[in-house]
Amino acid sequence: MVHRVGPDQESASFLYRLRGASYDFSLPIEASATNNQAKYRAVLKGIQLLREVKADAVEIFGDSMLIVDQLTGRSECKDDILRIYYEDCLQLLKEFKSAIIEHIPRNYNEEANRLAQHASGYRPIQGAMILELAADDWRKEIADYLKDPSRKVDRRVRFQATKYVLLEDDLFYRTIDGVLLKCLGTEEAKVLMGENHEGACGAHQSAHKMKWMIRNNGYYWPTILEDCFKYYKGCQVC
Repeated sequence: MVHRVGPDQESASFLYRLRGASYDFSLPIEASATNNQAKYRAVLKGIQLLREVKADAVEIFGDSMLIVDQLTGRSECKDDILRIYYEDCLQLLKEFKSAIIEHIPRNYNEEANRLAQHASGYRPIQGAMILELAADDWRKEIADYLKDPSRKVDRRVRFQATKYVLLEDDLFYRTIDGVLLKCLGTEEAKVLMGENHEGACGAHQSAHKMKWMIRNNGYYWPTILEDCFKYYKGCQVC
């Protein structure tokens, strides 16, 4: 099952497979609902539908790191409203023989991307997909060097690379304590900042609190604090 929320938050789309067949669904979202509430509703509805058709296994793929981390137990759900959806999801998941919940960035999942575009009314050019790091992605130089350390690169890149580890094509930053933090690109970082600014408790977090939450949840990019300040200052509610 893949879940997505349209950019205007008026609808949420998701897809599920059963015995080889695929089914698309959309459900209306109240204008007052937050982005996280809308995404949780989409996940819950998908699980309910799978139970109704007597599926015995569920695989959930979403672009919301906050929801994925909460449902997998990596972080707590403290918001009163979100907790209702959270507990309902966990209760229903117990009825399946197996449940897999994974985070997948929108650009890396063709079906999920198609659903998001369908919800927004956008129609993409067929066959257009982004599978590799873009040339302007800050991770590219480091990742390319770690894949082939024999290549000639700037001394700056070689020095930076000592702080990173490449695991199955994913780049991780190694802290001074030896903890590995998954490195995010620009679009993933924007999504995560939005989720953490809104906060697990529905509060609009400060830039320093956002940075702490992001790193505490296992993610990293070089300009976290600077970007969090920009996001905080650009928030119309704040």
